[in-house]
Amino acid sequence: MPEAPQLDLDVPRDAGDLIATTLVLFGRHALLFLSVTLLVVGPVTILVTGVWAGGFADGPDADAAVAPTLTTAALVYLMPVLVTALHVMIVRDLGEGRVPSIGQALRSAAPRFPHAIAAFVIYSLLGIGGAILLVIPGIWVFVAGYFATQAAVMESRGPLHAFRRSSELVDDRWWRTAGTLALGSVLLAAAFVPLGLVIDAVDLGVAYVLLYTLAQVLQMSLTALFGTLMYFSLRGQKERPFGSAQAGAYLPPVSPTPAAPSPADL
Repeated sequence: MPEAPQLDLDVPRDAGDLIATTLVLFGRHALLFLSVTLLVVGPVTILVTGVWAGGFADGPDADAAVAPTLTTAALVYLMPVLVTALHVMIVRDLGEGRVPSIGQALRSAAPRFPHAIAAFVIYSLLGIGGAILLVIPGIWVFVAGYFATQAAVMESRGPLHAFRRSSELVDDRWWRTAGTLALGSVLLAAAFVPLGLVIDAVDLGVAYVLLYTLAQVLQMSLTALFGTLMYFSLRGQKERPFGSAQAGAYLPPVSPTPAAPSPADL
């Protein structure tokens, strides 16, 4: 693997640092992040939006309700999970100073896909159950378990243990975590509004599906990267107090201190 600028994943980062690091990291390795995301999102989006919903023929007038409901839901449901798993392994390698290839990222993440899917299923069921009982427990679960997928992939935990690990990371930081997630979601949604308007104005079906797919790839990759960096930041906060190390996108590599010459060398 080629070497990368040192990325300290143990540095606790506030919302501004997380946004800045996400943009810097994505800018440096955009081709890698977009390529692995496209491998997951591309076929599903083209099949669901282009074929089943009639996007190739009708463009922006495609009707998603025409698509097979259960199949569509399953495919769309799995996309963010697999994309997140891939981003976790890529960020892990970048934190160790290596830039993985697309094939290496797939090979390292693929064995952990079942863990990621199972953790996300448990997280979703708990969130739905909490929302049915009362709205507030559902909101609490949504934030507390948000990093279950990352924990399942990075720490090879089972689904329930992954949810508990995510809750442990968020513990005592629920409001800060909720605010950071909300800020990231709002900024990302606002940034994609102009692109959505452009896509909706495209009449040619093939061009519409292509642009829509690329927009989905870009948005999902940035979302997965932001959540992954936030997961590592929360781990760093558990291991050392916030502010004990300066947050930043990249830290310069430390040069070894030269040894003092021995008398024999003089």
